[in-house]
Parts: sequence; C-alpha cells; structure tokens
Amino acid sequence: MNCMLPDNRDARVLVTGGSGFIGTACLFALKKHGIATVSTDIAAPKIDAAARTETVDIRDAAAVAGICTEFRPTHVLHLAAKTGMDLDGLHQLTANTAGVRNVIAAAVASGTVRRVLFTSSLLVCKNGYLPRHDEDYCPPNYYGESKMLGERIVRGAKLPFEWVIVRPTSIWGPWFEHSYRQFFKTIRSGRYVHFPGCDIVKPKSYVGNTAHMMLRLLLDGADVDRKTYYLTDWPESSTRVWAEEINRQMGGARIRTMPMWAVRVAASMGDLVKRFGADPPISSFRLNNMLTGACYPHENTRQIVGDLPYTLEAGVRETIAWMKGQRLIR
Repeated sequence: MNCMLPDNRDARVLVTGGSGFIGTACLFALKKHGIATVSTDIAAPKIDAAARTETVDIRDAAAVAGICTEFRPTHVLHLAAKTGMDLDGLHQLTANTAGVRNVIAAAVASGTVRRVLFTSSLLVCKNGYLPRHDEDYCPPNYYGESKMLGERIVRGAKLPFEWVIVRPTSIWGPWFEHSYRQFFKTIRSGRYVHFPGCDIVKPKSYVGNTAHMMLRLLLDGADVDRKTYYLTDWPESSTRVWAEEINRQMGGARIRTMPMWAVRVAASMGDLVKRFGADPPISSFRLNNMLTGACYPHENTRQIVGDLPYTLEAGVRETIAWMKGQRLIR
C-alpha cells in the first residue's frame, strides 16, 4: 500500500516503546522510508525493523538522556507506556508520568530535537465522553489518570521544540494482542455472534494507518505545534460491518444474532473466567465498551494526513495473513 511520508532524509527518529504493537508498525514504516532510527524498550523487538535497538527503561532518566546525547535525534516518537485497566494505584504507572518527564529532559538537553510526538489515550476521559476542549479531563481509572497527568506535564512545560499529543482510538492489526486478537479468533472459530447494538459506530484504526498518521504528524512541515489529534480511520464503520468483513475473508458461515439478555449472561460468565487469568471472548467491560459509541473530532488529523493507505478490507486481509503466518489461526 502507498504510505508516503514527507521528504525527511535528514531526520533521525528516536522511538521509545519500539517493541510494542504500534511501535513495531512505526519502525517498519520508518525503515521502509530509509529514515535513521533508534528504538528503546524494556522488551525485545518483535521484528528486526530498527537500525539499532537499546534495552532502556523509560523511567531511567540517565539511560534516556544517554541515548539522546549519543544519537542526537531530530524527532522523538514517544510510545513507551505502562497499560492496564485493573491496576490499583498510580504507583504502578510511573512509566506514564516520570517517563514523560525523562523524555522531555533528554530532548531539551540534546539541543537537536525539533519535534516530539507524545502518545496519550482516549481514557483521559471516560468511555464515550466527548471532551469540550483538549484539557477537559475525566479519567475513569488509574491508567487514564496517568495519561492525563502525562498530558499535563507536556502542556505545563515551556519546551524549546514543537510537540504534538495524539489520542489513538482502538487499534488493531498485525502484532496486536489480547482483545482484538481474540475478536478475530472468535470469528474464525464460528463462536462470534451479533447482538443488538453492534451497529454502533466505534472509532478504531488499522495499525498501518495509525503508524502513517503518527509519522505524518511527527515529520510533516505543517503547523501541528502544541495541538491534540485523535487517530481513527475514515470512513468509520460499525462492529457489525467489521465482523462481517473478517468473516467474509475467512470464509465463515453466516453470523448469527443473539438476544441481549443472553449476551449479558455470557459477559457475566466471562467476568468469572477472567478472575482465573483467562482471556474470555466477552466480559462486562468489553460489552460496555462495544455498546458505547462515539465520534471523536478528527477533522484536524485528516487535514494533515490526507488519504489513509489502508482500507478496512486491506487491513483485514493483512491481519488474517499475519495471524496465519503466526499460526494463530488456520
């Protein structure tokens, strides 16, 4: 697929959290365009996409500063974060606060950084709430609160370089884990069912499009300084349309429809199974998420990015091919 980036042959991009799901896609795109990169993460890389990978804990200020001093990046793509919806305190999420401070300090000290993209989350507000402005916050859990605090650190700092904050929607595609991987596997097994409410439009993005949007916002010469962007695919589609496309490409039988009372029973059973460490196809949290639609403002993203490189059909096709290659499905 065509995924052109602005001419940035002199760019040197430091990617934090490069071994993660989105980081892997971003590194692959940067490598494809011949842009010099260094990836840092506490985990091993999923694929050999970066010119250089360093094992660095984003909470280690000296280590982050050392990489910046040595590599002298012109741009920083900050993805490193601690995730988790069921954590019991902010003390478990210092990567999302101290990590932001460390990236800022290292970028300032380097004297070479021109722009930093900070990755935040929709959960700086409760699910389905559309903020009235960029600093209208109502996080539903500790993870969301940590991301809110990270945004406030960025906004409160008087930085000598440009910065951008992005709030990705639900991201899916090759190298994904947990819920959306399970979504594809459930459809493949024939156990997926439609239910009243699955026609709700849910903001989501194929990871190839997400990487493209991030890199355009990071490297484009347009005026994006000190602005917030939502990352979602367009045109938007419902869960029903997405599931039908996955099922069509997998050659599955017609998807059945289940009454809502039965779906809620299944979600309650999923909650019980989850207590024992399993990853059920549905739980109360996932059901509530699927039933909560929203249309986040992404007009400013479209103005910068333009056409996206992947359609829904193409994203599904590449995801299925990757899952087969990983022997996740047959």
